[in-house]
Amino acid sequence: MKKLLLLLLVSLITITTNAQSNVEFKGNTIVTKSTRAKGEAKKTTFVWQDRKGKEYPVYMSATGSCFVIRTSGNTGKEYRSYLGPEVSQQICTKLSVEYKGKKKEKNKS
Repeated sequence: MKKLLLLLLVSLITITTNAQSNVEFKGNTIVTKSTRAKGEAKKTTFVWQDRKGKEYPVYMSATGSCFVIRTSGNTGKEYRSYLGPEVSQQICTKLSVEYKGKKKEKNKS
């Protein structure tokens, strides 16, 4: 029981320390560093054309997944529209980049 409480206490201290390290003070401004920030994307030489004929530059994430940046007609906000693993693999092959993609968990049935 004592070992369990000690383990719980050490875990809590570790989590608290990590949470505090994501905050930085710059004068009177507090800057938080999000751990879920999107990675840097590289613009490729490719262009994606949708079925309406509008063209978008193709970007590649660190894992090799390719996407275009679209703007929502309702809200006006930009969002990433991924092109799928097949297209991403073909673009990675042409650019000599390793495609890592998303890691899928296997169902244990």
